[in-house]
Amino acid sequence: MLPASELTYVYDPEALKMMGAAFDTVCEAFPPGMKDHEAARRKLALLILRHVERGERDAARLSELALLDFMRPLASGQG
Repeated sequence: MLPASELTYVYDPEALKMMGAAFDTVCEAFPPGMKDHEAARRKLALLILRHVERGERDAARLSELALLDFMRPLASGQG
């Protein structure tokens, strides 16, 4: 493992804080049975990363986009 002094950070602390807030907001919207579902949480994290990579920097908007994308396959009948 690299020493901390040799690590480069992909996201600055503010971006990480924003992503964490968006993740927590969407997780709170999950039904009780899904809040601890590992695959759902992983999918949500990847959706958040995708939107951040596309330039989204507002936590509220990031939450909305991630939740909409998360629900899209369910609404269309796809798994």
